[in-house]
Amino acid sequence: MPRKPSFSFKNTIYGWKVEVPASLSPSGKRERAFFKTRDKARDYAQELESKHKELGTNSLTIKPSLAESALRAEQILAPTGASLIDAANAYRQQWDAKNASCRFSEAVEEYLVSRDNLRPSTLSSYKYTLEGLLLPLHPQTLSEIDTKDLNNLIAEKAATARRMHIRNLKAFWRWASKAPRGWCQNETVEALEVPRINNDDDIEILSPDDVRALLSAAEAESPAAAAAYAIAVFGGVRMGELGKLTWGDVKEDAVEIGAAVAKKHSRRLVPLAPPLDAWLEAHRNGELNDALIVPANWAEVSKAVRRRAGWDVAARRLKKPPTPTRGKWPANACRHTCASVQVVIGTSLEDLTFKFGHSGGHDLLRKHYVSRLTKKDALAILSIGPGGEEIPNLSVA
Repeated sequence: MPRKPSFSFKNTIYGWKVEVPASLSPSGKRERAFFKTRDKARDYAQELESKHKELGTNSLTIKPSLAESALRAEQILAPTGASLIDAANAYRQQWDAKNASCRFSEAVEEYLVSRDNLRPSTLSSYKYTLEGLLLPLHPQTLSEIDTKDLNNLIAEKAATARRMHIRNLKAFWRWASKAPRGWCQNETVEALEVPRINNDDDIEILSPDDVRALLSAAEAESPAAAAAYAIAVFGGVRMGELGKLTWGDVKEDAVEIGAAVAKKHSRRLVPLAPPLDAWLEAHRNGELNDALIVPANWAEVSKAVRRRAGWDVAARRLKKPPTPTRGKWPANACRHTCASVQVVIGTSLEDLTFKFGHSGGHDLLRKHYVSRLTKKDALAILSIGPGGEEIPNLSVA
């Protein structure tokens, strides 16, 4: 067993000398200190010894195995410039973070419960990301998961899907990192690279012939289908919003998209332009105010309408669906067509932002909808009335 280190001091021609062993000196090296009197030398030695005793009775002796480990640790840390204390503090922080965190699966369960007031489609999207794509990470604690772990599961997805998953993941991670939870660091997801998407490639506009075929097919399906597609084409209402509208939302001069219906939870009004007014008047069919505008089983009815009109859409309602002639149905085609028509007839971007409930600003609207249609085609679309009738053209601003 090593001998307990101690101070020694004696009188020399230079004064009273205190020998301080390396294990007890403040610098960690063997030191010598000189004092004019014996009392000052003794007081200095006692002060240093007292400080070491405050660290514990074992601080004055170091086991050979501990000393060897300390030397090896210093060699490992040498290139970094960090000390043993730095390394110990860093490890302790990691240990504390891990033990203060919780399992991914537990955090996801609590998060989804706290978000039960979201729109069903939004909640379903969160579940798709957190319970589906990221299921392999559920056994781990949040603090153990790094950016690479997340990216490995997201990287193979297409750009649009990857953006959606990253958006969902960031919302969850921000919630989990905030007090009183503090289960993870938000920097983990902020480092994920969001892919760029050329939005121009996602937008397709219906031609006058396309609109005429679509509305004619809707009339062939049912009056309710015709009214619903008229609102989509001439009002630009989102399909998710359209499915919640009642006939009571159709006012004298506008269709009201209430906060509970709107995607952005902000009320807005869609003016009853002459063609939309004509279509709704022709196909209300005596429905009461509390009745939904869309027909029952709207999702399948909508597919049948588009297949009748010539698009390549699987329609289970049709026993002998016609051969597709128009290709795949373009996403949000009715909304994009309506907005493009509105730009041509002189609707300002400010009005368009309100009517369409856009949150992307004027630059996004200008990029998407300006110069998409000619004046001739825009007026041709606005002239399409119910039952093959023609609506008098509007003048273009």
